[in-house]
Amino acid sequence: MALKAPVDRVHLLGIGGSGCSGLARLLHGSGVAVSGSDERDGERLQALRDLGIDVIAGPQQLADLDGGWVVRSAAVADSDPLLLEARRREVPCLLYSEFVGKLSQGVRTLAIAGTHGKTSTTALTVSALRAAGFDPSYLVGGDVPDLEGNGHCGASDLFVVEACEFNRSFHQIRPNLAAILNLEHDHFDCYPSREELEESFALYARNLKPGGSLLVHEQVGSRVLSLLPSNISIITIGQGLYCDLRALDVEQEAGRYSFTPCWDQERLPRIDLKLRGDFQATNALFALALAILAGADPGRAAQGLASFRGVERRFSIHYSSSGREIVDDYAHHPGEIRAVLSTVRQVFPGRRVLCAFQPHQHSRTLNLLAEFGQALSLADEGLVADIYAAREDPLADHGIDAEDLAAEIRRAGGQARAAGRVEKLGAEVLSAAGPATIPVILGAGDLDAVVDEVVRGL
Repeated sequence: MALKAPVDRVHLLGIGGSGCSGLARLLHGSGVAVSGSDERDGERLQALRDLGIDVIAGPQQLADLDGGWVVRSAAVADSDPLLLEARRREVPCLLYSEFVGKLSQGVRTLAIAGTHGKTSTTALTVSALRAAGFDPSYLVGGDVPDLEGNGHCGASDLFVVEACEFNRSFHQIRPNLAAILNLEHDHFDCYPSREELEESFALYARNLKPGGSLLVHEQVGSRVLSLLPSNISIITIGQGLYCDLRALDVEQEAGRYSFTPCWDQERLPRIDLKLRGDFQATNALFALALAILAGADPGRAAQGLASFRGVERRFSIHYSSSGREIVDDYAHHPGEIRAVLSTVRQVFPGRRVLCAFQPHQHSRTLNLLAEFGQALSLADEGLVADIYAAREDPLADHGIDAEDLAAEIRRAGGQARAAGRVEKLGAEVLSAAGPATIPVILGAGDLDAVVDEVVRGL
């Protein structure tokens, strides 16, 4: 049976976020009466209004929900006035992750988890399934030009969902197929130790429905697998000889990868990706495996992967009116930064790389300071904006600032300086970008205005 919501009316708090905006689209498409609110207006809210969804930005009063529920983003605080009012009225109030967990129970759910690559792999999986004739429901944590927004209610019984480890939200999902793309220590506000992170991923995998399968990259630590019961079917993915699905005859041209998938010793149709970066080849392998296990024809699924054009802010290349290139990426973890900068070297060999980075969270920057320094030293020059205090008090002394990170980059052999407020970052990039320079703008904060300023100015 196709996906069905457990309630006929939902008000979304934080509807402008990547998760709740996608959920609004999915629920609206399923026939649920959807409304929502957010502190700030913007293009994403206007796009929801254009669909006929009742969305209000700024302060408001909670409407009569007539037996509906309130669903909130994890970014909405417990002290939010609308949330408190809903609780006073005894309206059921759920976190986004709790509601998604309920959606996952009645359909065949494909969940994609990992420190990096979740959004791209989720979108790739949808593309592969669609090319094979399926119409899956999905929730993707980013804007995808090839899809109708970041959420959709499909006609099939398939539900493809990004499974985020933050706040252990992926524990709510009951998947039929679960993927672990990779595992690096992150979200130190949730997982002080590596052991707690590994235990959390193992619990996510233990939530598989009976008869389900876990897809795991060959380099994911053995401790996660050792915590799983013996009745979970495990499928390994990578390039190793003993992987169940691996890439053969891998070739690269200007950062775009092509390979021949080999499934259980059988060669499948070759895939030539439009996406850049070797990490996207790995993401495509996972998407292919998920699609095949869900019943897709391998050849048609491969066509869907080959035609996919990517997710916005995942190695997006913008062009100025004079033809200058600017790379924009969501990377905010050392592993992601290394991958992006290495790909920049492949795509633009011999060019000078100027990396403008807005760190995301003081706790992440402090705990991974040496790793950030090493990764960012791969650029020829670095500009470090003030740290974005996501889920942190921006006025508190967190024991680290942008200059500390710039100094660490210099210690690692790179060149870098603190660039101040993010509002100044575009001007700093334009000042430092010579005629042969490739500007690379990285971070998980709101960097759209910075990118636009650089594109206009070059």
